[in-house]
Amino acid sequence: MKITKFKKMSGNRYKVFLDNNDIIILNENVILDYNLLITKEINDNYEEIIKANNKYFIYDMVLKYISKKMRCESEIRKYLKDKNIDEELCDQIIVKLRNNNLLDDRNYIKSYISDKVRLNNLGLNKIKQELIKLNLDSKIIDEEIDSYPKDDLLLNLEKLIDKKIKMNRSYGGALLKQKLINEFINKGYSKEDIISILDSKNLNDNELYNREYEKLYNKYKNKYTGSDLEYFIKQKLYSKGFKKSDL
Repeated sequence: MKITKFKKMSGNRYKVFLDNNDIIILNENVILDYNLLITKEINDNYEEIIKANNKYFIYDMVLKYISKKMRCESEIRKYLKDKNIDEELCDQIIVKLRNNNLLDDRNYIKSYISDKVRLNNLGLNKIKQELIKLNLDSKIIDEEIDSYPKDDLLLNLEKLIDKKIKMNRSYGGALLKQKLINEFINKGYSKEDIISILDSKNLNDNELYNREYEKLYNKYKNKYTGSDLEYFIKQKLYSKGFKKSDL
């Protein structure tokens, strides 16, 4: 089959017209690899050319996929599997990405940790669990987790705790403290770090107590009187996290 014409398309693709009226789309690298500009003829190597072209097409597809967001090997393999790409070709793509420094587990892990702390407000324990699920090298995960700046993590945690305290001012100290401990442990932060920061905060001030007491008094004063009202309010306050010593 002879090539009668080339027509440039978007990207690095060419529309190739053959003398049998067939039209094929070839990657420019395939055209160069097989000297098609010089010979302008496709003979017994037609299937080989198509196979090589398909590999370039899939590689370019992966490049677009990782250009939007840094990806690890397991994510790329899943992406290719979802596209019904066979395992052998997938292996070749992975090797080529590594050779071109486009796939690096350490850089991925480092970036992942930074993004999850800054953008998703997660702690290192939660982040580590997520990285393990991605089938990344556990040794590299531990090294990068251990090297993340402790001061930056604590500063971020304190800002998050301060914000949550302001959002939960209807709770007394004991209940609020436990609520925040549970919440931030679930986010992946160290229990010791959470408690250390909370112990430096005033979670049970008189102004908060007086405000909650007044709200309860006005709500139930027509239902209870005297010592019954006082006892009822104290129980309500206790259930909201105020310690008995504060009452």
